Amino acid sequence: MEESGCSNHDEEAWSAIITKVVIGQEDDETAWAFRFAVEQRVWAVVLSGPQNDPAAARVKGPFRNLFRDPHAAEDFIAEFTDQIDRSRAKGRYRDESFLELSQKDALSKIAAKSLIRKRAISSVRKFSRGGITGLPDHAGNPVSYDAGDDGGWGDQIKSPTGSAEPIPDSGFGLLRRLQNGEAILELSIKHDRLDSVEETAALQTWVLLDPSQSVFESIRLMIEGRIVGGIDALLKAHVVGRGEIDAALADCVSEFEAHPAMELKRLDGIDRRRTRLEGRRLFDPLSASSIRELLDLPSLNAGEKRNSKYRAGISGLFPQFDDILHDLGVLDHSAETST
Repeated sequence: MEESGCSNHDEEAWSAIITKVVIGQEDDETAWAFRFAVEQRVWAVVLSGPQNDPAAARVKGPFRNLFRDPHAAEDFIAEFTDQIDRSRAKGRYRDESFLELSQKDALSKIAAKSLIRKRAISSVRKFSRGGITGLPDHAGNPVSYDAGDDGGWGDQIKSPTGSAEPIPDSGFGLLRRLQNGEAILELSIKHDRLDSVEETAALQTWVLLDPSQSVFESIRLMIEGRIVGGIDALLKAHVVGRGEIDAALADCVSEFEAHPAMELKRLDGIDRRRTRLEGRRLFDPLSASSIRELLDLPSLNAGEKRNSKYRAGISGLFPQFDDILHDLGVLDHSAETST
């Protein structure tokens, strides 16, 4: 369905709808009509084809790198419309300037293309957890998020043919496996004896390191010989560090829920913060104080320098993920990094 002008009858009907919304006296019929108008607007921006024939729908160019098929786009449209409707119910559109606008102009302001795009990115990030959008076809089939009472990631959804092919070893596929807790991470070291950056990398990613890699024994011996309290102390530090990051991620979700009509700049900031937190959870969960205690360093500043040098030199340490470490914010030296 393409955007088009409205007839006089449509404009009169819209005038009655928006007037009630502006003065805060909308009844159920008005609320439904407002919601339907917004849904039509978003559909026209995201999808082509008639709204009454979903089978003929196609994802439009600007959104093809976000939604793999029209059904995923339809789910987003419903989610976005819900958000706008909650904003209406909270009085966000009680602004007399809307009374002076045509239906097309008013809806373009309420559901601007830039807002739709931002919310689409947010939606994809939220459900992919890693903050990676536009997954390529070879990255595997979608992942089920219904993982039982304990939450977490579910299994890979089978393709329409019923095949159960494993997720390919692409960076994106491996990232999903890491997020699911699989110990598949390979640490590239130059010599049998780890340098300081490699040593910090081993501590930060110990719970995800692949025990079958050839250098694993060298890493294990280093940890047993260097860490105060040994591997048990390191595992406890990971539990604490990941717990703190999980709490910060939960705060991001709560902020979204508490402010469904937040400004775009704020929305984007929360998205980027959540992405960095996801990256930290995998590659950088130990704080400077944890590193100091584990290595018995002389000061907190020494622990901070260790982490800073590790983040600065992370490129090449994990060759499987070189292409996406920047997207995850692991290379970011902002306040979101461990301190």
